Amino acid sequence: MASTTDKPNPSKPKNHRGAGEEDFVERRSGDDRRQQPTSALAGLFARGKRKRGRRAGESEGIYVDRFTRGDVALLLGIFILNIFDAFFTMLWLQRGGGEANPFMAYLLEMGEEVFLLQKCIVVGIWLIVLLVHKNFRLARLGLYSLAGVYTLLVIGHFVLIGGDIDPRQPIEIRLPSSEQASE
Repeated sequence: MASTTDKPNPSKPKNHRGAGEEDFVERRSGDDRRQQPTSALAGLFARGKRKRGRRAGESEGIYVDRFTRGDVALLLGIFILNIFDAFFTMLWLQRGGGEANPFMAYLLEMGEEVFLLQKCIVVGIWLIVLLVHKNFRLARLGLYSLAGVYTLLVIGHFVLIGGDIDPRQPIEIRLPSSEQASE
């Protein structure tokens, strides 16, 4: 013989009656989504509504469903600077220069296609990983550091290529000697 219990069934609507209230029918169905945290990849594949924390002061160490325009602009800016870096590196190599980064020089030995594939796809994937984790301090530090580093790299490329520096000639840096400075 089956016994009945008073356990609530979350899939069936409940009628609540409070003091001075009319009958209220619960229209929500299914499990409470708040019981599980938002996954790290939900912002990429789901059309959620949350761009920031739900409560005041809730901004650090949380995942969001959607990204702000500023977040996407930062990501695209870094990616475009990365593409400029690859383009100017290829131009520098065509003029007879070399790659300063040993890992990238190794990829260039494997072929220009491997170099460009790494610059575009691998960097793009890691940028998305950083964007998903943008509300974590280390990821923000990574994003802003990448923006600064790529900006400096592109400026360096402009100086090298725009300054008409011959990559086959060693660069001489002359500093005033201590004898000349004391005169």
